[in-house]
Order: sequence, then C-alpha cells, then structure tokens
Amino acid sequence: MLRIDPAEKLVAQRNFLNQMRPMNKQPTRYILLYSILLVIIASGISLHAQRTKSSLMAGEQRNAEKGLRDNRYFFYFINTSITNLGTDEEKKMFKEAIQRDIIAQNLYMKFMFGESFTEIRKAQKILIELCQQTLSRDIVTAKKLLNGFASAVVKSNDHLARHYLHLGYRDAADARIDMIMADNFQERLYSMRLYRYAKAIKKVKHGKRYALFSLLETKFSAVKKKEFGRLNYDELKQLISEASRDDQREYHLLVHTDNYYRSKDEISFYDRIWEKPDLFEIKEYEEYMQMK
Repeated sequence: MLRIDPAEKLVAQRNFLNQMRPMNKQPTRYILLYSILLVIIASGISLHAQRTKSSLMAGEQRNAEKGLRDNRYFFYFINTSITNLGTDEEKKMFKEAIQRDIIAQNLYMKFMFGESFTEIRKAQKILIELCQQTLSRDIVTAKKLLNGFASAVVKSNDHLARHYLHLGYRDAADARIDMIMADNFQERLYSMRLYRYAKAIKKVKHGKRYALFSLLETKFSAVKKKEFGRLNYDELKQLISEASRDDQREYHLLVHTDNYYRSKDEISFYDRIWEKPDLFEIKEYEEYMQMK
C-alpha cells in the first residue's frame, strides 16, 4: 500500500488552497465594485435632480423679481393719466391690474415665485391695453391743444411761441411712432412693449406741456416772460390760470397737473387701491391662500 508522507500532504493542500483563493475572492471583488458604482450613479442622479430643481426655482425668482420691479415703473407712468382723465371702465381695469400686482408681491414673499410671475404677467397684459387707450386719447388731446393755440401763435409773430408749438407737434408725432412700435412688438414681450408705451406717455406729456408754453408766450408781455421751462409747478400753474379763458381754465390746469404726474385728488387712484385692495374680488386669490 502506497504511503503518503504527511508533510507532502500538507504542502499539497496548501498549494490547492492558494490556487482556489483568487477564484473565491473574484466574485466578491466584482460585487463590491458594482455596489460602489451603483451608489455613485444613484447619488449623481439625485444631485442632478436637486440642482435642476434649484436652478428652476432660481430662474422663477429672477423673473418674478424683475417683473415686480418693472411694474413699479409702469404703474408710475400710467397712474395719473387714469386718475385724472380715465373713464370708469379704465379705472375698473386699472384696479384689477393693481390687485394682481399686490397678489404677485404677496406670493413672492411666500417664495411662490412661479405663481407670482403668473400674476405679474396678467397685470402687465391689462396695463398694455390701458396704455393703448390712454395714449390714443392723450395724443388726440395734445394735437387739439396745439391746433387750438396755433392761430394765436401765428398772429403773434413770436418766434419762441412758434418754437414751442413746433416742439409740441414733434413730441406728439414721436409718441405716436413709439405707440405703433409697441403695438407691433411680439405679443408675449410684455415688458418690452410696456417700456415703449411708457416712453410714448412721457413724450406726449412733453408735447402737451409745450402747447401750454406756447399759450403763455402769446399772453404775457416781454417784461413778465421768463424761461418757462425753469419755473416750478406752482409758478406755471398760476400763469396758466391767468392766461386761460374762463371756460378753458379748469381743463388747462388739469392737463398741467397731469403733465407733472400729479393727481388732481388728494390721493391717487393707485394709492386708494393700495389702502383698500379688496383682493378677494380676484377669484384666484383664495386658491393661492390655500396653497402652502
């Protein structure tokens, strides 16, 4: 019978185990590697989702912030035109625009930036329609004033009065061009259109101011004449009151007040709505209050 030396048997077993050990470790090593890779991929997806959500929220915040800042500018330019010369229907529309802007500010403070921007856009859409109506009326008003004073200016042979008349016609024509440009911008470019409308409102008010300057030039003697552009609001108001006929005085003073973005009343229509906004008149307001 063949006898196996115990020492040789031990060496053979050790060699066999050494050969089998890499084979036993290989699957464990692969499993560990796969697990690490899966964790990295899952973490990457999660981080990407978080970054995407944060980026979207930051974008909505920037849009809402810019929209609210723009709206303050737009409301300033149209406020006195609606307060002093607006119809009841225009005041009703203006009230809704103010209410939606107030809601947008409330939503912004609650970090509801997407909903805030939605309300900003609704307010701006109303403002666009109001600007179109207001500008059309103001351009007609400016031309009527200029045409009404033109005869007296021509007869006076006052070169400065004619110069003011020319400037008035120029600004009224420029305002109309700006209005047409804004009308023909892409419909969804609300802010761009409103900036152009605001520019037109500024020009047409300048046109009406020059019309009143031409009136003053024809009414006062050389001793009393000054550079009207350097006079303050109250000084001009006094001169316009003296120069206007009784049946036109009130209207000329109203135009003068509007030219300086002042309200004929103690408080403007915009400020009155802010004091008592009645936000529940807007049907979406209750829905927003139930969110978050």
